[in-house]
Amino acid sequence: MKKFGLLGKNINYTYSPILHNKIFEIYNIEGDYEIFNLENESQIYNFLKLLKKEKTIGINVTIPYKTSILKYVDIISPEVLSIGAANCIKFENEKIIAYNTDYFGVLKTFEKMGLDLKNKKVIVLGSGGAAKATIKALLDSKAIVYLVSRNKIKAQKEFENIFFLSYEELVNSSGYLIINATPVGTFPDTDISPVSSEILQNFDFALDLIYNPEETQFLKYAKSKGKKVENGLYMLIAQGVKSEEIWNNLEFNYEKIYNDLIDIIYKK
Repeated sequence: MKKFGLLGKNINYTYSPILHNKIFEIYNIEGDYEIFNLENESQIYNFLKLLKKEKTIGINVTIPYKTSILKYVDIISPEVLSIGAANCIKFENEKIIAYNTDYFGVLKTFEKMGLDLKNKKVIVLGSGGAAKATIKALLDSKAIVYLVSRNKIKAQKEFENIFFLSYEELVNSSGYLIINATPVGTFPDTDISPVSSEILQNFDFALDLIYNPEETQFLKYAKSKGKKVENGLYMLIAQGVKSEEIWNNLEFNYEKIYNDLIDIIYKK
């Protein structure tokens, strides 16, 4: 039985085991996908040593460890170097290798939404690991990116080639797409939104990277203003499919194979 899992904090809400068990079923992989909750970063080093000892194949990484995990790996892939965060770890030849499949998931979500991002103004809320992958995907799509962070000065030191706003400055902003890349609104705290409905009325599209609940307060606000919306489920599935490709040396070389597999699991 091959061992996989998800590392994070307070992540019992996740759908990841359902997603990966479906992939195991489709590809006849004898796999076990577990949830690993760690209370703080100081536990990561010994935890990774234990996983390596137990012959774990790979794990996903989520909030709040997508950036801090990089201190404990042996090899950092090129996309992680450019993004600054990892959400996929592979144990191979006694080495711990960091990848980022969130980037792929975000691009697939843009594709599903039918977005034309070139020269369009996009607002990203948050500056964590999910935001880093999202911003990279937006820049590669030629969007004009504005990052909104509660710590604007700190964010300015971490990101290049984008603009910065405070939440106070966001009140007077408008654009093509607004993305919630914060955890605000995740189950069980489902009755809160990082921004008001008045702000959301100034955008054409709203994307929330949260997938549980299916419709966050952020998306409810956007829908109440007649906006086109998408949650983070498609991104979750796409990044998971890419992770499985990395872990199990699968070859999803053709765009249709990716899309078909993602769509099958999405409908499930």
